[in-house]
Amino acid sequence: MGCKAFWNERNMTMDRKEMEKIQLEKLKKQLRYEYDSSPFYRERIEAANIIPEKLQSVEELQKIAVFTKDEHRKSQEESLKTAGHPYGLHVCAPMDKVVLVNATSGTTGIPTFYTFTKNDLQTNNECTSRALWWAGVRPGDTVIVGFALSMFVGGVPLVEAIQHLGAKVLPIGAEGGTKRLLEFANLTRATHMILTPSFAEYLSGKCPETLGKEIKELGFRTLICGGEPGAGDPAVRAKLEATYGAKIYDWMGGAYGFMSICCENYQGMHHVSPDHTILELVDPETKETLKMEDGAVGNIAYTSLDWEAGPILRYDMGDVTQVFTNPCSCGLTGIRLKVIGRSDDMLMVKGINVYPAAIKNLETEFSPKTTGEMRIILDQPGPKVPAPLHIKVEHAMGEKDLTKLKSSIETRIHDVMRFKAEVTLVPEGSLERTTTKAKLIEKTFEQKG
Repeated sequence: MGCKAFWNERNMTMDRKEMEKIQLEKLKKQLRYEYDSSPFYRERIEAANIIPEKLQSVEELQKIAVFTKDEHRKSQEESLKTAGHPYGLHVCAPMDKVVLVNATSGTTGIPTFYTFTKNDLQTNNECTSRALWWAGVRPGDTVIVGFALSMFVGGVPLVEAIQHLGAKVLPIGAEGGTKRLLEFANLTRATHMILTPSFAEYLSGKCPETLGKEIKELGFRTLICGGEPGAGDPAVRAKLEATYGAKIYDWMGGAYGFMSICCENYQGMHHVSPDHTILELVDPETKETLKMEDGAVGNIAYTSLDWEAGPILRYDMGDVTQVFTNPCSCGLTGIRLKVIGRSDDMLMVKGINVYPAAIKNLETEFSPKTTGEMRIILDQPGPKVPAPLHIKVEHAMGEKDLTKLKSSIETRIHDVMRFKAEVTLVPEGSLERTTTKAKLIEKTFEQKG
């Protein structure tokens, strides 16, 4: 078992036309289940004039309205009033079948809940195992989970999936603290770690003062990075590879049977669970369907094919993504995705769409002169902000020619991203570090009130 390259070779390498046949048959059953189990979904399916059993192609799914996070929250508010639970009118399984609930942080509104039955957990185990196995995780390996464990789909469900694969898991989580995580990594000689790329950078800086050694001396073979854009950027990936002496895998996934992982030919993350989730590309504003062709950019809409608890149907979670559809020599046949940023984080500077994650990735190119930490300073609400865009960038300790560095960063931003920036260099350690998703925007206008 340890020698095989694929956890599920048949479904991870299947011809896309053959996979569409599987998707169509599963979609018919899933839509019938949703129609019969949820008045919310029944209304949407009827509005699209769809009879599940009579679907002729997966493309007919596009007749159904896109589901958004705002609608998700409204669905939850209504279910709290009418059904006595906060999990949404789109929940299809009886409450006594729901065995796990995860949620977002709720920083931009009430938390959005994600529910699992026992079968949903098995689906998640299967899909996650495909990605982890591809990244080199094997039975007997030791895996540290550095994501926040509490309530997040990258927490308890991920821990269970690692156990399902047969590896040893250390569920330390970001809540466990930097010192504890590094000490356990050193004691157990963990072979893999799963965390955000920004937390990986933070740990590498803390390791010498905590353990008296560089982090590459801990012997990690791979870092599996997700939760935010970053590991898909060549500069970020190269920096982490050099710092850790490990392979870096860009990873994206969660509930509903969606999972993706990059290969060594990096051009996005391969969708490795197309038999469990259909992906579409939609316009971020109009929600109109975009053609899934090589290089196209839009928001990804997800449709689960066999989720029981709270299945999703054309759910746009706000991830602005570039897709790649040309065949890849690695053997994986799923389309590839590269997350550019969040549509709700996007700024507009003199008509140019600007994603904070893209600025951070570009700033990483200046390492080791910079630390990788930066903040966009907004003194008024977005998304439209005037030029120049004010950005704080941390320079490395001992860097002397700050005038030249400032000019180089500003020129690089203008040349690549086509807008004017005003960079303020601040000393190393000035900007707060995070153990979760990177904080890239500082809203000074909120502090004025």
